[in-house]
Amino acid sequence: MERQEIADKVLAFVRKALAKKDVKIDPAASLVNQGLNSSGRLELFTMIEDEWDLMLDEDETDGVKTLNDAIDMVERALA
Repeated sequence: MERQEIADKVLAFVRKALAKKDVKIDPAASLVNQGLNSSGRLELFTMIEDEWDLMLDEDETDGVKTLNDAIDMVERALA
């Protein structure tokens, strides 16, 4: 799967978790600073797990601070 395809899906999941479909997300900025709270993070990781049939562990998800981090995590999990 291409990085851009992963990025597009993860971005859509972040927007859904934020409940803001048209919000501009800075891929390098903290998701928390962009409004993603703890329940939103849980929703994001659940959507990622469901989409790619993954089982993420807490160590992986704890390291996700930005959209780019989330994309990198998915890429590693799919490798």
